[in-house]
Amino acid sequence: MQLLAKYAGKCQATGKRFNVGDLIDYDKATKKAVLVAKNRSESITLFNEGKASTFYRNARGRCEDAPCCGCCTI
Repeated sequence: MQLLAKYAGKCQATGKRFNVGDLIDYDKATKKAVLVAKNRSESITLFNEGKASTFYRNARGRCEDAPCCGCCTI
C-alpha cells in the first residue's frame, strides 16, 4: 500500500534514504518500505557569512527538520 512515510528510513530496493513525508510503498507482511519513484526532492543551499548549509526537501516541500528550522515556511 502506498502512503506517506511517518518516519525516515531506507528503501529496501535501492538502499536510498527517504524522509518523513516521502511517498513509499509499504508491505505490512514483511514490514519493508520501498521508495516510490514519483518523489521529487530538491536541495536548497543557503549561505551565511561564507558558510554554506544545504537542506533537502521532499515532494511535500518539507525537510527532515521541519518545522524546527523554519526553512519550509519561508
